[in-house]
Amino acid sequence: MQLDITKRCADSLRTFTQNNYGIQLKSSHAHELVAAYMGYSSRAALLADNKCPITNLREANLLILTPTAPIKERRTKLEGLPENLPDDIAEGVYLPLYDEKWILHKIWPTLEYLGKALADQHIQSKPLFYRDQAVQREGVKLEFHNGEVAIAVFREYVSPSLTLSSMRNVTRGVVDVFQLRRVACHIGYVLADHHSAEAETLDAAIVKMRDIYHGIISSAPFFNDVPPPAAPEPTFGEWLAKQKNRDSPLGDLAQKRGFKDRTDNWPNYDGEEAYDEYLKLSNAPMGARATLEKAWKTYKAFLKRKQSPKPSKGSLKPVSKKHDPRAIVFVKNTKPLHHSKRTIEQFVAGDKAWISWEGRKAIPVTVLETDEFSYTFKIERPLKSAGDQHNVKLDEVRSTPELACINHITF
Repeated sequence: MQLDITKRCADSLRTFTQNNYGIQLKSSHAHELVAAYMGYSSRAALLADNKCPITNLREANLLILTPTAPIKERRTKLEGLPENLPDDIAEGVYLPLYDEKWILHKIWPTLEYLGKALADQHIQSKPLFYRDQAVQREGVKLEFHNGEVAIAVFREYVSPSLTLSSMRNVTRGVVDVFQLRRVACHIGYVLADHHSAEAETLDAAIVKMRDIYHGIISSAPFFNDVPPPAAPEPTFGEWLAKQKNRDSPLGDLAQKRGFKDRTDNWPNYDGEEAYDEYLKLSNAPMGARATLEKAWKTYKAFLKRKQSPKPSKGSLKPVSKKHDPRAIVFVKNTKPLHHSKRTIEQFVAGDKAWISWEGRKAIPVTVLETDEFSYTFKIERPLKSAGDQHNVKLDEVRSTPELACINHITF
């Protein structure tokens, strides 16, 4: 049976690469790649695993994708593998497993993300006290031992309402340890045990967990170096949700336009590769992958700007007390230009420019910063908003009021 399943996956992969990319994949290469996607270093290792064979997949209720790095490493060692073989071929491997009901549950992109999801489920079962909580400190650690995985999720919650009412920072620390047992290849697991500890602070919860849990986790080192509190940064999913009103491929992606299921919000993953896998599993429309790649770069550029240190006051130029003489301009009879027909005007820091929020009124602005994806500018009019800074796409900042209204900002 094990040989039969792996052969179906290999045949599916060969058909997938031929039909989608015109690449004829050798049978031996296909079998080795199937083994890599199941978490093994070779086909021989996959077939020799009698403890957690692929035939146990239906027993697994927690499925985790094999990390991309070992798959890429395995590909480099396969002599004669077509050089133009794309990275995104996982669908060809997993398709028969879905069709024949070997995979019955959701596949998680990483163990870390699974741990956070399990912690979310656990906290939802707690008293209403936690419904008002916001995570202000979080960390995830993994440990592997004899086919078992321990995922420790560290969280410190803060209650905004209780903090305001009591005039003190009201926190609650929670440590969850989820112990998984491997049952099928290196992708299928079951939840073997769960331990949880709570205290008024995260540090106290960590100490408490050390006292009550003595499983496969090593002692102190496992609990050290939990990230310190930091100002929360928007996740990619949160940032993407704010782009829904854009009349562009980015807006389409944010709204999941063309997806079979548009009911769920965008998940919060840690890396672009996880979102890439999410697109594959969500049957995303053609072009979504290219848009995701651009969106991820824009998001990272946004974070970089947000995290960059502000210039010291001593390095700032004297601020002129004179206001920009330009006034707001109302433009009539303009027709917005579709994003696919827009061009980009070049500006440098200090240039005077125009923007429009809705296509009828042009606002004078001054460009402050540029990068390969966007312009950052400050508002000059109206005076009550003067100095406010915004960041928009390159094609939304213009040299004249008319062009600004035609290429108005789409969010």
